[in-house]
Amino acid sequence: MTIYRSALINRREGLSEARFREHWIRVHGALAARLPGLGTYRQNHIAERFLEARDVPVQTIDGISQLSFDSIAAMEASDASPEYALCKADIPLFQGGITILVLRSERLFGSETLARGQHGAKLAWLSTRRAGVPAEGLHERWLSGSGPAGAAVPGARRQVQNFVVDRSHPVQAGVPAGSADAVEAFSELWFDDAESLRAGLASPAGQRLVHGDPLLAPIAVYRIDEVHIV
Repeated sequence: MTIYRSALINRREGLSEARFREHWIRVHGALAARLPGLGTYRQNHIAERFLEARDVPVQTIDGISQLSFDSIAAMEASDASPEYALCKADIPLFQGGITILVLRSERLFGSETLARGQHGAKLAWLSTRRAGVPAEGLHERWLSGSGPAGAAVPGARRQVQNFVVDRSHPVQAGVPAGSADAVEAFSELWFDDAESLRAGLASPAGQRLVHGDPLLAPIAVYRIDEVHIV
């Protein structure tokens, strides 16, 4: 089962957005691309902020990484490598905090694989369970109930739902580590461009998808500038 290690990160205090972006892509991106067992590696840079709940249980978010591995065991083997040690040593040079999620992905519609630049804009949101919703069987209930809803959003080209399957792999790298306990899902919806993304999100179908889900409540909603490293 392919899994994704996703880091919610923010930039180091005093570092500009431009310097943060450049370091993440050119320096840290190059280091992480050498990790043994790595499949794909994408960086999600925040281009537009639509929602950030005040009580989000993680630090402020300036970016979200997505690194794929064949399994949690393969990720753990990579974590024991010298290449990963170099990545951890680089974290304090540009990050102010980090929260790790281990995810399993479900493609709901659209192309099976995502080519670099295939769709020009991505909507992404982090969600928590709504009050009173039991954790047991949540993923299956969501997929059978809310899963098809994204296809009704005007202009949407592709949707992937990422559920958190492991919260026991925090990174100890000399920066604060946030709690991932309340994060249940990381959702992705692609559009051709930023204008169609905003229109899709503002539509009744878009509002129902992101804000009206009966099981999940959004805690952060962003337009993403997606950078493919590997």
